[in-house]
Amino acid sequence: MKKIKFSFLFFSWLLGCILVMARPQPIIPQQTVDSTTYYYNKIINPKTPEDLPKGYAYFKRQKEELLSKQDTLRAIYALRMLAMSEFEMGRIYASENSAIDALALLDETSNEIKIAADAEIGMYNHLGMIYNITDQPRKAVKTYTIALKKTNQLGDSITLLNNMANSYKELEQYEKAISILEWVYVKSAGQKNKIKAARALDNLGNTQAKAGYAQGLTNMLEALELRKEAMDNSELFVSFKHLSEYYKKVNDSASARFYATLGKEAANQVSVAYKKEALAHYLGLSDNQDILEYVRIIDSTSSATLQQDKKFASIEYDFTKEKERTQAAEIAEEKERQQKSIFQLLGLCIGLLTIGLYFVLKFRHKKEKIEQLYQTESRISKKVHDEVANDLYKIMAKIQTSQNKGEALLDDLESVYQKTRDISKESSLIQMDEDFGSVIRGLLLNYQSDHVNVITKNLANINWDSISELKKITLYRVLQELMTNMRKHSKATVVVISANQSGKKLDFIYTDNGIGSELKRGNGLLNTENRIRSVNGTIIFDSTSNKGFTAKISL
Repeated sequence: MKKIKFSFLFFSWLLGCILVMARPQPIIPQQTVDSTTYYYNKIINPKTPEDLPKGYAYFKRQKEELLSKQDTLRAIYALRMLAMSEFEMGRIYASENSAIDALALLDETSNEIKIAADAEIGMYNHLGMIYNITDQPRKAVKTYTIALKKTNQLGDSITLLNNMANSYKELEQYEKAISILEWVYVKSAGQKNKIKAARALDNLGNTQAKAGYAQGLTNMLEALELRKEAMDNSELFVSFKHLSEYYKKVNDSASARFYATLGKEAANQVSVAYKKEALAHYLGLSDNQDILEYVRIIDSTSSATLQQDKKFASIEYDFTKEKERTQAAEIAEEKERQQKSIFQLLGLCIGLLTIGLYFVLKFRHKKEKIEQLYQTESRISKKVHDEVANDLYKIMAKIQTSQNKGEALLDDLESVYQKTRDISKESSLIQMDEDFGSVIRGLLLNYQSDHVNVITKNLANINWDSISELKKITLYRVLQELMTNMRKHSKATVVVISANQSGKKLDFIYTDNGIGSELKRGNGLLNTENRIRSVNGTIIFDSTSNKGFTAKISL
């Protein structure tokens, strides 16, 4: 039977409440304490059909009065009693709402007046049982898990895990349920608590039987003997019902009816609710189709009643919370208006910053372009002035002063032509649509002469398609700069350029046997460094006087 077992979890909580309420301040009238005890007994042990409604009505009034007085601790106790009475009256969803309200109040209490953790654990256990009886075993498992995290008491853990295992049984996760129940049984037996040990053993046997294990029946029968010793009719009823269900499943009708009859006798000693469940189960074993149809109708009616109770509880709960929701909505609306204003202001600021940033970057980019253009023009102008114009001036002077206008004059003109051609090549377009390996080789071979031998290594093995166009242009210009400096200054006779590729990484090493020099950051070296840095590459120079020159390039 899916019924809450109000274990020591609840009674420990109740004892805590009574002890707290018994403190000298604030003073609680003796009449109130007597009334609370009186109506508590009406709910815990009802003798007549009117007892539960009377207990419910009393604690309903108590809850409202205590909340109005902001007596949070006693209001939590009243809500807990409401949850219990609602559950016993079949108002399952109203009971759920009361338990949730109690937990919410418990979260709001300060540490100074917060009741023992048993109260919170007991309410979570209550919710778990509600979710089980309303066919929400997954939600029940989550609720029990929360409660388990809040306790370090073995007794609490045994109760919660036993109930959690029943939820796993409803989910047909039998192996998980069996594993938990075996642990629960061992620990319960170790505490010498026959009722808990019998409950765990009976649940274990019932689960094993559902999973098809033969020892399931043995364990249920052993649990029955333990319950007979404890003389607890509510526990005996559960054992009789489980055994009856087992024999019905294996088509042993006589044994099923035998245990169903014993279950009726035990239920008669407990309560009307137990009697109703026992009779429904007994009638369900009948061969009479009319009786079976009647049982099905009763079950359907119970399900419909449960759904109506859910709707009613929802309406009632919504009604009692309407004022709070309205106030919360007004506060939320005001906050939303404030947030909207803040967001609009932030949006405006971000928009202005974005526009400002756009123009700053645009201006900076334009300035960089202008500076780059100016530097290029200045470099070309300086070369034309220093190299071409000076040489032309010398030739003009020679023509005016020299009588020899033959071979020497032609050699000078050829030199001027070569310098002009070099300047043109430095600024000319690079043919990117051709095989770039051939373009690099052509560049290097242009510097080969009768006095200079240019050697290349591993250029043919480079996969130029994996290298971006920007990096290829940068490499071309840097090698061009190095070769031009070699021709002008190094007096080298041998130049070696080796290449290596690893994925998208490209390494070039330039080496010559020229006169070398002490490294100084002149225009040529600075240009190459700037170019390499612009594509996130590196270039390292190494040179001393009369020991050649080396440049290591990584892209």
